[in-house]
Amino acid sequence: MEITVRDLSKVIKNRYILSDVTLSFSGVYGLLGPNGAGKTTLMRILASLLDFDSGSVFLDDELIGTPGYVKRTDHIGYLPQDFMIYPELAVYDILEHILILQLKRKSSSDHDEIMDVVQQVNLTEHVHKKMRELSGGMKRRVGIAQLLLRKPSVLLFDEPTAGLDIEERVRFRNLLKQLGKRHTVIISSHIVEDIEFLCTKIGIIKNGKVLFEGTPEQLKQKAAHCTYEIEAAFDDLDEIMEKEEVVQMSEENSHIIVRVLSDRPIGRPVNPRLMDGYLTLLKEEMNAYE
Repeated sequence: MEITVRDLSKVIKNRYILSDVTLSFSGVYGLLGPNGAGKTTLMRILASLLDFDSGSVFLDDELIGTPGYVKRTDHIGYLPQDFMIYPELAVYDILEHILILQLKRKSSSDHDEIMDVVQQVNLTEHVHKKMRELSGGMKRRVGIAQLLLRKPSVLLFDEPTAGLDIEERVRFRNLLKQLGKRHTVIISSHIVEDIEFLCTKIGIIKNGKVLFEGTPEQLKQKAAHCTYEIEAAFDDLDEIMEKEEVVQMSEENSHIIVRVLSDRPIGRPVNPRLMDGYLTLLKEEMNAYE
């Protein structure tokens, strides 16, 4: 399924949180932008949890949102950044409770449905642990499990890896990749690495305005003219960082490989990565207002 927003605006206390946003969400979609860009507000609007001041929201060809009209739909599931529910209950008991609330009845198939979603999110071995005993990544996987009980077509994730350690972040990204084979997945994040290897389409917003929408390759090409690598001695690193916009560094035996964005040729030109395109786009937007 596809979600489309057209000319959408949201004003809070006379300030535009979103301004004439037009985006089309399909496949595995990455919504990228700095903190405070308006990403969470947009995700809550897509989840039908927040109204807006102008514009429209469509699910495929069905109008599900206009100013003053928001239609709740089971086709969309939303996991906020902070998910915590019933800390003293076991995972299985929580999911059983949620399933009964949704169906408004108990069924002989409940157990199989619960164990199916638990298996999908790789929590089978932890199904009888209490929520408070779980790591941050496991709690978010419980959040996904309770969404999957509703069998939504679209899954919305707001900053899904924020606060997770490296191991859990990698595990969570792999889970999102698997979910993307069966669902439309929209991932809101300010972490480019969350988007780079997952998403087939990317939208970038800053200060509530759309800066870009397209494929990862199209975003990379924004930096095709300005991405270089420099081989440098350790002692030269401070000087390089003072003069150049350093994106990444990696250690190679007796020297360092420094990746930079530069308007002038320096070092050797290299193929841009998603981070390079993203930073170049933000820099161009900032320079446009100077």
